[in-house]
Amino acid sequence: MAEITIRPAVSPDIEYISRFDHSNRTLNVWQMYQDVNNGKISTVFVETSLPREMKINYPKSPDMLINRWKEFSVVLISCMDNAPIGYISLSTSITEEMVWIKDLVVEQYWRRRGIGTSLVQAAINWAKDRDYLRLSIEMSSKNYPAISLAEKLGFEFTGFNDNYFRNRYLALFFARIIK
Repeated sequence: MAEITIRPAVSPDIEYISRFDHSNRTLNVWQMYQDVNNGKISTVFVETSLPREMKINYPKSPDMLINRWKEFSVVLISCMDNAPIGYISLSTSITEEMVWIKDLVVEQYWRRRGIGTSLVQAAINWAKDRDYLRLSIEMSSKNYPAISLAEKLGFEFTGFNDNYFRNRYLALFFARIIK
């Protein structure tokens, strides 16, 4: 079997990866509950099992990737036999010391085979080589597979933003220190 490699994206890769199936499926979500009482706002997230599997549409338009890929600091591509099978896009424009993972997508066939983990590790190495201190990732509260991956890789929940994405999904934010 050929080895999986990770490299920076080049222009022809972007159209190819924009055609990936960016959706996901889950049996769990993080449900948000808020209580406003006596001048206090309490927000709690509870892992909730769904009665049936739910399809999660990607909160960003994959078609827009072609238009916005030049805005990223880097897009790293995971390849098998030089064909892209996953990607991670990174932005350093938000804060000086932090790298933001803006997209992390693995083609359907290759999911749950360590590709996402390898891409995040490559992002950590990329950030470490440039002396960044933290790595953050954003995802929909419905994207339980991504939440599980973030927690497995040492990311901690740092906040949320309701109606953050174009499709009005609630965004969750996770971050980790780069060691």
